[in-house]
Amino acid sequence: MRDRDAFWRFAEQAKTATETLAQRRMAALREAPVEVLREVCTQYRFFTLDYIGDLALLIARLPSGRLRSLLARILSEELGEGDPAKAHPAVYDRFLLSIGVAPERLERCLPANRAILDGLTADMTRRGAAFGVGLRGMGGECLCQTYLAVMHEHLRAHPYVRAHEDRIDWEFWTIHTGEIDIEHGEMTRAAVDDYLRQQPDALQELAQGYAHSIDAWNAFWRNIFDAQAAHRALS
Repeated sequence: MRDRDAFWRFAEQAKTATETLAQRRMAALREAPVEVLREVCTQYRFFTLDYIGDLALLIARLPSGRLRSLLARILSEELGEGDPAKAHPAVYDRFLLSIGVAPERLERCLPANRAILDGLTADMTRRGAAFGVGLRGMGGECLCQTYLAVMHEHLRAHPYVRAHEDRIDWEFWTIHTGEIDIEHGEMTRAAVDDYLRQQPDALQELAQGYAHSIDAWNAFWRNIFDAQAAHRALS
């Protein structure tokens, strides 16, 4: 990566490619059996849980500054700002239960995705802070928001969701597909750019972390949809 401008061009291209891929994958949710819809939504839960812990690791390793303070603010919001009932994983679980996911399903992460998530956490500890900024700072805030917006669009079109819309707890989606999450993405980008201005030598490592995040994120969702396709073929 030659310079900051080249990195941001790469990041914009990655975001566009991610949205295109998400549209292609998530379109299947519109007509999927309701059990497939529930399972796909449930598997995203584990990304949310691990993201919080990894973000805390990143904050601990960053120097004082704009980026560290912003990520600490985001972490506080993810944890409900002191109220565990408002923590985003708890809010998401209420959504899952409201679409009929059985409570015992909430702990069953796909083994392949558990390996991915554990690998990301290991990378956060063995690689430098700049790698973590790309991996979880940008990867968590920028790529995740893009995928969630597309996911929300398609799941709202599912016949079961339309029929039960008034009974579904939409709080998680209000938070993560509205202006607040878009603002988080924009603020994260600005803070990362400021970080790179202050630490230009971090550019290569940060870019590597972001590229790894893209690969991990795409593999995470591919595993989910491949598992559902295999299950339907065997049933």
